[in-house]
Parts: sequence; C-alpha cells; structure tokens
Amino acid sequence: MQAKYSSTRNMLDADEDTTVSLYSRASTTIQRPEPRHTEHRCSPCPEKWKWHGDKCYQFYKESRNWQGCEYVCIAEHSTMLKINTQEVLEFAMSQSYTEFFYSYWTGLSRNGSGKAWLWLDGTPYTSELFEIIIDFTSLRSRDCVTILNGKAFSKDCKELRRCACEKMAATVKPEKLHSFFALHEGD
Repeated sequence: MQAKYSSTRNMLDADEDTTVSLYSRASTTIQRPEPRHTEHRCSPCPEKWKWHGDKCYQFYKESRNWQGCEYVCIAEHSTMLKINTQEVLEFAMSQSYTEFFYSYWTGLSRNGSGKAWLWLDGTPYTSELFEIIIDFTSLRSRDCVTILNGKAFSKDCKELRRCACEKMAATVKPEKLHSFFALHEGD
C-alpha cells in the first residue's frame, strides 16, 4: 500500500488554497527588520572583522587549543593577536570583557617555564606594556597567553579558548572611493 502523500509539502501542494493561505499568513505575520550596518560601509576589513588603526581584528566565538587558533588565523590569511602598542592593548582588552568568562588566545607563547615569551613573529614580549598573570599553583604547563577581562594570563596551550586574529587593513584608494560613491549615489 502506498501513501497518498509522501510529505506534508506534497499534501499542501495538492491543496493550493491552503498553500497560498499559509504563505500569505506567514509573510504578513513575520516582519523582518532591515539589516543594519554596524561597520562603516567603506571599511577596509572583511565583513564581520573589526577595524582598528591599520589592522582588522576578528574575535571568534568557537573555542580551540592554541595551535588550533593559529590554524584558524592562517586559514583567514591572518595571524594570532599581537599586542605591541598601547592602542592595540586598549582595543584588545576592551574586546576581552565577557559575562561568561571566555578568554582569547594571543600569539604570545614560550617553549617551557623559565624561557622567554615570544610573539609568533619572534618579537620578544616586554612587560612594560602589560603583565602576564601566572598561576604557580597549577601543575600544568602554562606556556601560552590568553586575555580576559582586561588582563593577560598564562594558560596550558591545550586548553580550549576562543581565537583572536589580526591582519593588515586593506588600502582604500581614492579611485575606488569615487566609483563606490558613483554606484551608491541616491541611496
């Protein structure tokens, strides 16, 4: 014995009045707001990246270990977050405030306790900009740095944390701006 309708969709398609009625009711009931642009339309950064200074930043919600975050950044043609100026420090730390205590990996690590902290590009860490809080009571290695609520912490590189990536912002050329405005005249 074969079923008359193989799916609810087929049943509704057979009864065109019901299909039209359901569609019109759904379309009048659901009012979708217009999407708002939170970033400037001329941002030199990819969509959903934050523009600050001459760089673009992405603070991902997915958690990975330190090396996993390095791979995420590489896949986005970027590197892990590097905090090397007061301006970047203030910007990055403001992104680190969260009500759920999610911290972000930075590109700062070391090759074992007592070794020098280095950024991924080999630049040495200087404590003049910020201090790394080390939990000496933990028996685990603490060779990678996260930021959380305005502070930097040394953590086990295998722990799962969120990823923070950065890349250079694109150069906005005047001729591109001219063509952009010509295209959007009257918006």
